[in-house]
Amino acid sequence: MSTTWTGSGDETRRLLRLLAQSESGNSGWPPAVAWDWRNFAQACYTHRVTPYVYCRLQGLTATDVPDGLLEHLQMRFQEACARNYHLAKKLVDLIPMLENEGIPALAYKGPALAMAVYGGLAFRHYNDLDLVIRKEHHGKALRVLTGWGFQIVPKPALPRVRPYLGRPEDPRNVERTQEIEFCAPDSTYYLDLHWQLGDRFWRPFNPDVEKLWGRAEWQYLPEGRVSTLCREDLFLALCAHGNVHRWVCLKWLLDVAELLRKAGTLDWSRIEEMVRIRPGAAASASVAVILAHDLLEVTVPPEIERILPVTPRTRALATSVQEELLSQGQSSADEQATLLALQARRVERIKYQAYRIIHYPDGLFREIFVQVSPKDRALNRLPNKLQFLYHLIRPVRLAVKHCVRMARTLWSTAI
Repeated sequence: MSTTWTGSGDETRRLLRLLAQSESGNSGWPPAVAWDWRNFAQACYTHRVTPYVYCRLQGLTATDVPDGLLEHLQMRFQEACARNYHLAKKLVDLIPMLENEGIPALAYKGPALAMAVYGGLAFRHYNDLDLVIRKEHHGKALRVLTGWGFQIVPKPALPRVRPYLGRPEDPRNVERTQEIEFCAPDSTYYLDLHWQLGDRFWRPFNPDVEKLWGRAEWQYLPEGRVSTLCREDLFLALCAHGNVHRWVCLKWLLDVAELLRKAGTLDWSRIEEMVRIRPGAAASASVAVILAHDLLEVTVPPEIERILPVTPRTRALATSVQEELLSQGQSSADEQATLLALQARRVERIKYQAYRIIHYPDGLFREIFVQVSPKDRALNRLPNKLQFLYHLIRPVRLAVKHCVRMARTLWSTAI
């Protein structure tokens, strides 16, 4: 099977129907003879939901599953099981070792999330381990881990305006970023060491990292127990993480949906208190809830609608992401467009836009010339051989859009 996937709205719709766990059984699922399963299997891999899909397909009748699909997914499921149990064992060993050095650590995502949300290690795809430490332990953790043989994964070439990002020990790096990536001594896994849950622009959309420790919970894994984020902090952190990547991977939306399907295990009064002082977290969670409801058919209890109200801003962003997923098979992964859409204060949007232009000019180039959105395609439906013209249509459309917006602003000011 090919390892590349060009993106398909049809395959994504089929995948969403399966992830939705519709009570109507096989409704909308095509007969086995009606389609080629290879692109669907690649979509499962691209969106990192292969283990979950394999378990769901076992509930369908044999006539609904194409020959070869279940066998292919079973092989991937078994590979994921072996990897996931290996990582869980490493996690249970690593956290006490750090604590013995005076570095408390919380498990984040990975095995702890799989057990807390899905009830088993095998049902969620993950490739690395994530730990959260206190910021004041950053330097000590760096020395301890490298002393144990962990290798810092170098960042790609960085512009001259931010050379400190290539030096993990630099205080500016600690203040402005959120993690360091390590390769394990045996090279069998990677470790992301966090002291924040997002960079400085995304922190208002996450739970307060300083308060994670007082709300931490134990999570029991097959090899032992680890300390991890409480379910309420986990919910808000997962919503922010999905938004920062514009939900390009459906695994992140499925995580949120599974938490919402067990809404009775969440303390919504605690979440209400948390978002009252962090309105950005409320906006981020609102987008996630809209997407989980619209794409994965999650029932939204009344208390969620009250605590995380839908606003024109969150609805517009969720609609934009949905259009990209359903038309292209994946979202654009445009962090800038997502953050700017969620920022309530114009001054913060301007500051972030200036920061991105100065520090990440390559991202601006991709946004204008490389990515293609549903709005670009809606202007004119081009045949496959002329698809490259969308990259010329996009900058023209953006120029017209912003010129019109500027003219309206000037006109409203003048009158």
